[in-house]
Amino acid sequence: MASFWQGKNCLVTGGAGFGGGHLCERLLALGARVFVLDRLVSPWSYFQIQGLDRHAQVWLGDIRDGDFVRLNLSRFAIDTIFHLAAQPIVPTSNVLPWETLSVNAMGTYTLLEAMRNVDTVERMVFASSGAYYGMTTDERALRESDPPLDANNIYASSKVAGDCVARSYARIYDLQIGVCRFMNTYGPGDINFSRLVPRAIYNLLEGQDYDFGARDDGSSRLDFLYIADMADAYLKLGESLGNHGGKAFNFGTGTATSITDVATELSWLYDGERRTPIFRGDPRSKPAIKYLEIERARLDLGWVPETSLADGLRATLDWYADHWEKLRHAS
Repeated sequence: MASFWQGKNCLVTGGAGFGGGHLCERLLALGARVFVLDRLVSPWSYFQIQGLDRHAQVWLGDIRDGDFVRLNLSRFAIDTIFHLAAQPIVPTSNVLPWETLSVNAMGTYTLLEAMRNVDTVERMVFASSGAYYGMTTDERALRESDPPLDANNIYASSKVAGDCVARSYARIYDLQIGVCRFMNTYGPGDINFSRLVPRAIYNLLEGQDYDFGARDDGSSRLDFLYIADMADAYLKLGESLGNHGGKAFNFGTGTATSITDVATELSWLYDGERRTPIFRGDPRSKPAIKYLEIERARLDLGWVPETSLADGLRATLDWYADHWEKLRHAS
């Protein structure tokens, strides 16, 4: 892996975000030259707190600005694109549907067109989502061949659009483009405190009620992937696009874990007390169950998740505790 990325000119769109920051960190450690395209760099981001801004070149701009994107891809001879830029907050997508579709779908079209017209770019890895599969309640792992289903948010539709067009460009224009579908990544540096793990940690560190609001009734069982395993997945696919262009790969743990159990485990890791998490969502007749079949990634890419849920939650909790005086201002 190290020899492949040594000296590569890698653009990470959304690189100042949660997942992007961890990917930038890994690429820098492997000897790549890292460029970041983002609309802003939060002083509370993992990218900033870890000092990655001192080692990567940041382009402040909009993914939908085709002239800006093409100019910089060519000017800096970018050979690899990791496309993570998105409006990622699910509740926000229903409040700002046009912004979500514009960034997540049209932004992806813009970047694909830039790739197609800039000779230096050799490969692209697109960050899709388990949201591609919609809302599911079946007790089985989701496969890459499963179709997208209805969802109750615009975010899912926007990711389906980007996912489909990325694979279409790979086939029609013979480009090395691959798609990563992730589920519920967590880890150090997520400052979206509406998500389960950051919200739990906020409540614990601030001594608040262990209350998770009305987004769920606590019955959902989901696939939780540690952020370091996510970064490894991006790199594994990027290395293998010569053989697997145009394909989508699931990356998860292959198991479904109750969100109530995750919240309870975090409470126990914090101070040995098993608090009862409060979920105020309307009771569901059938719980949401969503986890990914990951056999294709194991067989074709040699990728498997390496971090257990307990170890990942412990590392995440420790990181937030170490940086809380700064991070509390982001919440």
